[in-house]
Amino acid sequence: MSAWLDAWNGDQSLYVNDRHRRCHYSAMAEEIIALLPPGAGRVLDYGPGEALSAGRVAEVCREVILCEAADTMRAALAARFARHPSVTVIGPDGLARLADRSVDLIVVHSVVQYLTADELNVLLRAAHRLLAPGGRLVLSDLVPPGAGLLSDAVELLRFAFRAGFLVAAVASLARTAFSPYSRARRRRGLTRLDERRLTILAGQARLTGRRLPANLGNNRARWAFLAHRADVAAAGE
Repeated sequence: MSAWLDAWNGDQSLYVNDRHRRCHYSAMAEEIIALLPPGAGRVLDYGPGEALSAGRVAEVCREVILCEAADTMRAALAARFARHPSVTVIGPDGLARLADRSVDLIVVHSVVQYLTADELNVLLRAAHRLLAPGGRLVLSDLVPPGAGLLSDAVELLRFAFRAGFLVAAVASLARTAFSPYSRARRRRGLTRLDERRLTILAGQARLTGRRLPANLGNNRARWAFLAHRADVAAAGE
């Protein structure tokens, strides 16, 4: 992700307008809540972006931890949730200060495609350390082999039609084609994974998992993976 931090720290957005932004984060919050294990106390959202609806998730658990690598985004999150008693904002270095087996749900949405193989391995191993017995790791918005800008554009238009901002979305696509994000994506490319490859990588980090029936968020051309500690499963916990 380090190669992408300049883009995330810059003045750019992947959202068509405020309605798109609000709809996305509201829907994500409800999907995260639906994934909570019974009695979940702590949720870690790794790479949360603006996390506009983190407070909604915090209503149904003890604590939401937002782990954001981009300095400008992290500062904005810290300001937004400065007075929220159940939302904590940290950087990636803060993960080392979290206790072993202390997190019930880890959500990594639309992040893996920006990670190198080594960065993904570090993240998976950190998840293994942090997951509580019965805890869940969800990797979502994963980009499959063969997917590209066209499939992303089609999925955006479908979502915009359902959510009522189709005209704005059509106009936005032309602007996005020349945005800093699109230039960075063409230059660096995205990490693409299928279920077999991710299952192997998860296994190397002592995690076991499976593909979920549907992705989180609006992009149905992408996919999601649910994992938990393999050693916990073996012990029957």
